[in-house]
Amino acid sequence: MSAPTVLAAGEANVAPESIVSIQYVYINQASTSLTISSSGTATIYGYVQKTPAGKNIYLTSTLQRYSNGSWSNVKSWSKSSTSSSASILETYQVSSGTYRVETYYYVSGDGGYESGTIYSKTVTY
Repeated sequence: MSAPTVLAAGEANVAPESIVSIQYVYINQASTSLTISSSGTATIYGYVQKTPAGKNIYLTSTLQRYSNGSWSNVKSWSKSSTSSSASILETYQVSSGTYRVETYYYVSGDGGYESGTIYSKTVTY
């Protein structure tokens, strides 16, 4: 089974702004968002919901910064779960720059697995 990759762009001022309705065998929905307060506190959010056929969830959200024409990883958070969903909600202090969140999700089941990567909107602080 090939692993589908989903890229989603979000709308400004909506949290979560990147929501993907997957409806595969193992994954129902995935979402991610990034907000940065006026004091530079970034709030990182990632979420995935599995179907009843899904068994194990693995989720990683990575804060990325844009510099010199490319994105570099700042910090990552991961979560594993066997429940119906998994989420990451973290804060991180950032300096001035342009940021986004990359969220990778993986759900396994008896017949294989499904995974994907989604991105939040970019936020400049």
